[in-house]
Amino acid sequence: MRYRRHPKVRGGKRYLRHLTQLSRTPEPLDTQMLHRSGYDRNKLGLGVWHWHHRQPPQRVRQLAAQHLLTTFFSWQQQLQAQPETYYLAIWLVEPEFAHSSQVVAGIGERRARYSGMFKDPDPAGPPLPPEYRLLPGATLLTWTTHAWHLGLDQFDYPIGWPGWALGKPHYVHYFEGSGNYLMVQTGWAWVGQRS
Repeated sequence: MRYRRHPKVRGGKRYLRHLTQLSRTPEPLDTQMLHRSGYDRNKLGLGVWHWHHRQPPQRVRQLAAQHLLTTFFSWQQQLQAQPETYYLAIWLVEPEFAHSSQVVAGIGERRARYSGMFKDPDPAGPPLPPEYRLLPGATLLTWTTHAWHLGLDQFDYPIGWPGWALGKPHYVHYFEGSGNYLMVQTGWAWVGQRS
């Protein structure tokens, strides 16, 4: 059997050094947006924390989670000076870590919306993984485990729900004005808040 030679990927250590630097730098809280729209968030999204595979390597996820923790504590200091009560939390999501993990701040109506975003914690769910729990500052937060769902629109599946979705924990939910959605549990979310 012949093996094909692949060139070595260059710049990996430099990229990790850059991510390490970013993990210590909080995102600024946009107080104008917070007061205008009632919320601000720092979502990892598809930016520098994106990985070309479904799940970034553990070290990259740890640096991204540290960035969210750094941002959380920076925002907490700023929000404590606000006269309004607020919602502030970190959402760490598996398996969509790079796309859905974020720090969320809300006031007014958004505070109530974010507080009710997740149903009651699932005591049977897994605790916060050690790769995040051991990060500096993580133990200062109270973490709850929640099922993470993907919504499949009935419009996209006119002849029936796909078999892969029916094989996972699921339920049908009606969204007013949108119709039925099959809510499929694809993983877990850990919500961290200051007690």
